[in-house]
Amino acid sequence: MDKHLFGSLSLAALLAGCSAQTQTAHTGTAGAAATTASANTAPAESDNDYETMFVPPPVGSHLGGGVVRVAKKQYTGTDEKALLGNITRLNAAAGTKEERPFVVEAVSRVTGVTPHELQAQQDVLQLRFGELCAINAIAKGDSNKVQELARLHSKGKSWTELAQAHGTNIATVCKVAQNANELTVNSYSNSAERAKGGQQKLKEIGVKFQPNARPGD
Repeated sequence: MDKHLFGSLSLAALLAGCSAQTQTAHTGTAGAAATTASANTAPAESDNDYETMFVPPPVGSHLGGGVVRVAKKQYTGTDEKALLGNITRLNAAAGTKEERPFVVEAVSRVTGVTPHELQAQQDVLQLRFGELCAINAIAKGDSNKVQELARLHSKGKSWTELAQAHGTNIATVCKVAQNANELTVNSYSNSAERAKGGQQKLKEIGVKFQPNARPGD
């Protein structure tokens, strides 16, 4: 066999081997990232879980504003169905990176659990913030109960049963989740309004914006 041809074939085989190893490494990394993100990125069950609002760009941005979907403000009722609706809406909001910080802060405020602790619970239990809101409302600040409540719910216990077994009721838990939803939407809307107001003040003093300008224009 010609030495040049043999050398070319050897080089091609080496490159193919390196490519396969790189692809395997990327696949492993992507799989790990997907597992970490799955708790927050699962879609809502229905488009009815959302309402649409306009969000202006950050002050000084050249990218312009846009329309985003946010979880609905209220879900009336104080029974198991109402609680499930509020849990779904919190999960829908936490599925967007723009709203997630507002969801975490809202759940923290209504349950008394710090944002850091909520994130730690999610990392361990792989639950979304809607479920964590309900669990912590039932646990009433007792961190030792959180994992047990998550386990019992995964085994089929209803929220009503769990609430009753731990000295509270479904109406109280539902109200906590409703409050978290309202806080999420209100704080998110207020943040958007503050950004809009800041942009308006800059316009009033003569600062001109070029919305949607492309980098380099």
